[in-house]
Amino acid sequence: MVRRIAGVAVISALLFSLFVAPVAAQEQQPVLVVGGTPAGVAAAVAAARQGADVTLVARRDVLGGVLTDAMMDQWDFNLSPDGAAIQGGLFTEIHAALGDAFTPDAAARTFAMLVAAEPRIHLITGARATDVSSRATLTGRAVTGVRFRRDDGSRFDLAAATVVDATDDGDVAAMAGARYDVGRQDTGLDERMQPVTLMFTVRGVDWHALVDDYTVARYGRGGAGLRRAWGYAKLLAEYQPLAANVVVRDLNLGREPDGEVTVNAINVLGIDGRYDGEIARARRVSERETPHLLAFLRDRLPGFEHAALSRFADAVYVRETRHFAGVERLTADDVWNGKIPDDTIGLSSYPLDLHPVTPGDRPAYAPIRHVYGIPFGTLVPRDLVNVILASPAISATHIAAGSARVIPTTIEEGEAAGIAAALAQRLHLTFGTLARDAGAIGLVREQLERGGAILTYGATTRTADAAARTAKGL
Repeated sequence: MVRRIAGVAVISALLFSLFVAPVAAQEQQPVLVVGGTPAGVAAAVAAARQGADVTLVARRDVLGGVLTDAMMDQWDFNLSPDGAAIQGGLFTEIHAALGDAFTPDAAARTFAMLVAAEPRIHLITGARATDVSSRATLTGRAVTGVRFRRDDGSRFDLAAATVVDATDDGDVAAMAGARYDVGRQDTGLDERMQPVTLMFTVRGVDWHALVDDYTVARYGRGGAGLRRAWGYAKLLAEYQPLAANVVVRDLNLGREPDGEVTVNAINVLGIDGRYDGEIARARRVSERETPHLLAFLRDRLPGFEHAALSRFADAVYVRETRHFAGVERLTADDVWNGKIPDDTIGLSSYPLDLHPVTPGDRPAYAPIRHVYGIPFGTLVPRDLVNVILASPAISATHIAAGSARVIPTTIEEGEAAGIAAALAQRLHLTFGTLARDAGAIGLVREQLERGGAILTYGATTRTADAAARTAKGL
């Protein structure tokens, strides 16, 4: 059983890491952040603000991940049960710039400005991680380099002493050999994953008519306002998809400044989001289904009478792939019981939200919010000494990930990962050593709080049993 080294001084952890598993020449290499996601930007900015040099490599030419590529134009907020904000830090800077709803272009500009404001960040775009080099140490594998392929087919290598894997699927950690489950594998049922969605925009929607028509009695739980409309489960219960692997249970609509409306509705089942071929298949299914759905909405939803397809998102939104085996593991009990452990790096409260994985499944959405903490150990793959995660692929069960996968939570993970990466380089600590040392975790939390992060809820911090929590990651 692996247990946290509670109360051990940071200097003891420092000596241990130097003796057992040093990562060579950390001070001479930048922190490598892989993934131009919101979490990746947060990690790069946080590390740079701690004085570290950073190389940020993004898959696409613009930063923002699903917010820019997949048209996700609204936040899934972390709020207290009475509606108060429980998240600070870098997320508040991003939210202040974008508001509650935004366009992909606005998101791209915001993330670009955050990165440009930090001279210690070297940005590389249009490159995808394809391979890693690594070496064995007494406490796990250390990644020594990452190979990338540019969009033009050329390749390049970057040395790596400290890596933040901010890809949505944990690609670097997987290539390095870290253990993981996929989908709902931990339940023992199968390895199926939550569905993927190709968002699209429509023109010609009479938004005022849409808002005026909305009632809970007619459409079910949801709402409609100035920029957002969501719900409509009662209406969609009558919809018959063309494809057997498509489910449309509700609508999430966003009104853009130019009057176009984004639509998040079509769930494609049976897709393994780790593979390009599977993503291409989901796109084909969605593009065939979209005109059929629009015809249904034109006939049945006031305000959509003249709606016409405008464009599809550049990327398919993937909700779930890998769940890594970390030093700690977030469970549904942790979420539901509102556990806030000593190594919390951010608070979350998004309801447990699990989309169906088969056509016959009922969606699982628990609207009651429970404020809980994201443990630092869930970001640390226990097989790797110098890689830390900031993405939906952290160490969490399938059910717990239904809450923790939302972007505001991954942003706070990125901020913590960036601070930890800078600290690990400065003190020559492995992430596993850092995760098990109360003093070192205290330094990470101190820097998070200095940046405005909220790490406690209520009058006192509720603490989970650290040894039992760590054991869940085994």
